[in-house]
Amino acid sequence: MLFAFVTNLTCSCNNAKNVTPKGVTTHVTVTCYHPVKEQCDDSPLITADGSKIDLHKLKKGDIKWCAISRDLLWLFPKNKPKRVYIEGHGYYEVRDVMNKRFNHRLDILQHPDNKKLILDKNVKIIILS
Repeated sequence: MLFAFVTNLTCSCNNAKNVTPKGVTTHVTVTCYHPVKEQCDDSPLITADGSKIDLHKLKKGDIKWCAISRDLLWLFPKNKPKRVYIEGHGYYEVRDVMNKRFNHRLDILQHPDNKKLILDKNVKIIILS
């Protein structure tokens, strides 16, 4: 069963500004993925929402995108950009969805050269409205 509630969380963000994200909070397992055929489909540089992944921008850190499991989609407002705050990782845009076999997970998009693996369980995320 999924429990979610509205919360305020004060965090330290870029430029030492205090920002209080507001939205629906839940806890998920956070992992990572690379835009390669072995981990995606036949068009790994195109996300589920049709966005094209620019590998140069991704490598520089200019793109902070993630994929979420399909069971979490209902938490996001319809017809608005989907953004999420991931505790310990920062702010991300949701541009992709995970395979239907995954539940209560979030996958952070990484450049294929980045070999650092992420497996964080019970991570607080805030669905930004």
